[in-house]
Amino acid sequence: MQDPGEIAKVFLHYCTERLLQRSLDNATASMAKYWLSEICCQIVDECLQLHSGYGYMLEYPIAQMFKDTRVNRIYGGTNEIMKLLIARSL
Repeated sequence: MQDPGEIAKVFLHYCTERLLQRSLDNATASMAKYWLSEICCQIVDECLQLHSGYGYMLEYPIAQMFKDTRVNRIYGGTNEIMKLLIARSL
């Protein structure tokens, strides 16, 4: 089974290339924002579990990463809005 982080990186590169060529459509951009923010949160959540109690102490970088990745699901349009935009394109 492929690593979700590696797949996310390939998808991000694909979307970036399409953006630079000015051919990235709204549905694909919404898919990228939704899926990449979900994968990022899953990866950081696993890292937080690895650090156990230290993950909640603000002195450690993992706590800041957890806060930063969680907000990715909200700004720029919530992931629920991204799902609606994707659904309308189907």
